[in-house]
Amino acid sequence: MWRQFSSCVWRGASCQWQICVKKTGVYCVLGVQSDVLCQQQQAVSLSFTATQCKSFKKSKQKLYDLILTMPKKVDLKGLQEQRLARKKKIRKYPPSTVYLQVLGSGAPGAPKALYVFTEHAKYLFNCGEGTQRLAHEHKVKLSTMEHILITHKSWENVGGLPGMLLTLQDTGVPFITLHGPPGIASLYYDTRHFLRFKDISIHYNHYEGNSGPSTDPLIIQAVPLWAKMEETISGDPSEKLESFQETNDEGEDLYAHEKSLPKKRSSPVEESFNNPTVKRQRQGESISCKNLSVAYICRPPPKAGALRLELCVKAGVPPGPQLGELKKGNDITLADGRIVKAADVTDPDDPGPVFIVVEAPSEAYLDSLLESPAFTQHQCSGGLDEDLAEVVVHFTPPEVVANPRYQEWMARFSPSTSHVILNDANSCMGSEAVHRIQYKLNLLNDNLFPLLGDNGIPKKEACSEGNTEESNNSDCKKTSTNNSKDTLQAPEKFANFQISGVGPTVQAATLLNYHIRPKKRFDRSNVLQLCPDTYIQECYEGEKFESAFLNVKEKLQSHYSDQAVNAGSLDYPYVTFLGTGSCIPNKTRNTSGILLELSHDKALLMDCGEGTYGQLVRLLGCTECEALLRRLVAVYVSHLHADHHIGLIRLLLARRRAFNATGISDAPKLLLLAPSRIMAYLTSYHENFEPILEDFIIIWNQNLLYNDFTLGKEDYRKLCSQLDMKDIRMTYVVHCPNSFGVAWTHANGWKIVYSGDTMPCKGLVDIGQDCDILIHEATMEDELEEDARIKTHCTTSQAIQVGKDMNAQHMLLTHFSQRYAKVPLMDDLPAQVGIAFDNMKVCFRDLPTLHLLYDVLVAMFSENYDEMLEKTAKKRLARQRLETAMSNITTNSITSEETTVKEINV
Repeated sequence: MWRQFSSCVWRGASCQWQICVKKTGVYCVLGVQSDVLCQQQQAVSLSFTATQCKSFKKSKQKLYDLILTMPKKVDLKGLQEQRLARKKKIRKYPPSTVYLQVLGSGAPGAPKALYVFTEHAKYLFNCGEGTQRLAHEHKVKLSTMEHILITHKSWENVGGLPGMLLTLQDTGVPFITLHGPPGIASLYYDTRHFLRFKDISIHYNHYEGNSGPSTDPLIIQAVPLWAKMEETISGDPSEKLESFQETNDEGEDLYAHEKSLPKKRSSPVEESFNNPTVKRQRQGESISCKNLSVAYICRPPPKAGALRLELCVKAGVPPGPQLGELKKGNDITLADGRIVKAADVTDPDDPGPVFIVVEAPSEAYLDSLLESPAFTQHQCSGGLDEDLAEVVVHFTPPEVVANPRYQEWMARFSPSTSHVILNDANSCMGSEAVHRIQYKLNLLNDNLFPLLGDNGIPKKEACSEGNTEESNNSDCKKTSTNNSKDTLQAPEKFANFQISGVGPTVQAATLLNYHIRPKKRFDRSNVLQLCPDTYIQECYEGEKFESAFLNVKEKLQSHYSDQAVNAGSLDYPYVTFLGTGSCIPNKTRNTSGILLELSHDKALLMDCGEGTYGQLVRLLGCTECEALLRRLVAVYVSHLHADHHIGLIRLLLARRRAFNATGISDAPKLLLLAPSRIMAYLTSYHENFEPILEDFIIIWNQNLLYNDFTLGKEDYRKLCSQLDMKDIRMTYVVHCPNSFGVAWTHANGWKIVYSGDTMPCKGLVDIGQDCDILIHEATMEDELEEDARIKTHCTTSQAIQVGKDMNAQHMLLTHFSQRYAKVPLMDDLPAQVGIAFDNMKVCFRDLPTLHLLYDVLVAMFSENYDEMLEKTAKKRLARQRLETAMSNITTNSITSEETTVKEINV
């Protein structure tokens, strides 16, 4: 009935408007006005007849011009249709470029992920936590990703899968196929209540099924590897779940207010889980397949050799259709009767090099690996040279790689076969951007912004030439020195080691490439290197930086010289920000995570977004991180949006390993303070992947509400005693269902309040009165107040006002929208307010200095800040122009209607 006048959409002060025109000639401005708080929607429209539209012909052209300048709505359906059409066109021919790229090396705290590129489609083997962040930083193309292949059901392989699926959805990928052991699809299904997969269809391909249509750019054979049953975990996983059964129900949909909008058809994964019979069958198979690992034998389709024109000319082949016949591989006869064979004027055919991806999670899998006949034809004893494996990628852990039996299996391959190792013996964590910004911030204050403990990326010997001013600067020299902290180092026996009888073996690093077609083998040209001198030089390129830097440096020196530092009483608590971004991670801001060190032997974590454990390793180094995990007594989860808790499972597993490393097999249970609905998700993971429920004790946030306290007195006393707290109070805040804010009052008298995600909230003000530190979200700038209201977040000014209302002594703003990757936009920063950054460590004596840093931060990141100012000015101008146009339309419509009424009366 309606045809869209323009694909443009304007998100206005209270609704989203769309300009349309009806076939009958009635112009209409349509909109949907959303009230997120009451979760209701109301349709709004203004209609005008063609006759009435004549009265504002002049304003109509303005409206046309305005529509052209409106921000464009992302048309995911259109993107998907374009990709499908392109896919159908290009897959007539086999891929001419195929290479393997290490995205995550598997180093401690880093993901394990192998990216396979063809010009037709992209593949991802394993998707550890933090994979999407590395893909974003290194501009890895995900738009034609079609397959994600999992080798074994562990968090190290699937922890980044939910975030990656969201990223693929945003890039317009219409569908994705998951391959691997049964049960991996349950991770997608169990996160459906706090992750929105509206525009992507998820399929699961059973490891015993076909790899896919013959038109796929890779031919993949799945090879099951089974562990010896006596060495696997035995017993019924459900036996230990009795105390959790009451919460193991259907999770609450945190996006329920969107259910009134049109929904896409359920994906095959959703349909199978919604069928109770199929669901039970899949759950049973998933539990029985915990001891299964899947290897993949892959090769691109054969490719005909390229036609060599110089040889055709030499053979006397004239231009024309005969060249096409030779290119197809057909012999031809020239006019003089000579026969030209295609083999004489073309390169040799490429049968398709073989590469293998394998993981033996423990020594229990070695029997199956050694006995599997699937690998034989690709090893020395196989037969044809063209079937020999070109490269084998090992996700196998170091202790298994060191096993003589595993090395025996490796030695069965040809000496020309290369081997790439992705495991925690590697040291490269994969992010240069994190180091870049930390070196810059460290220049301002090395206490607030310590250099990172991750030393897995090598430094360049000479970063820049002719840098006289900066090279003579004492601060610049200081940043070029090695960090004295414990650093990530691969064990010597696994660092680019060579095994007798085995081909070239390389420990992986991020962006290490292996070219399969055309065959170039290893390519280290993109492997990361740090250049601290260059990072410092970039700061001085800003016109106002040097003067602002000298000014703030003098003030900081004056402040700290006046402080009588007592190493004991004034140091604790320490507040360390591990993630200060919202929604999804970017290069410089990870998702939410705040470490609160209570004393020398106790710490708690507030929220645990994806990559939180990796942030700890990157900041502290391996040894210090393990010590910190042994001191960690509690984790608080404010609400169940994924960016606040999806990193919890890896943290639990790492904490268990940290205790095991000291010979403690029965680690003390972690206190988990969280909404009760989290148990449905954690229990499903426990049943389908690996055991975690024995690692924590849950305390429901709703039992600690200040105005509805239901936790038993004895339980509350024990809780406070374990955390050295005098009082713990929580309140519901204005965000998604079951969102909480918390106030911690320590036995030493200090009080810290954390808002979580919320709009301005009276309950938070009540529990936070007279606090020493308020950590409050400030997702958006003041110019986007209406967007903040729609998404139930705060602007910077709103957050600051909350601090004033509760009489907070100091405020730390965090949870910034990813549009503010460096510095948030603010008109004025009060003296008691500071801006949080990732890897920023604050104690009480630092708080009075934080507001001094804002001006120098703006100067340091001036280019980024100016871009944000320009975008804000354009948004403001567009909104003003549209409001004016809408006002003119309404006025002219009313005038036209009044004229019509007068004419009728006459």
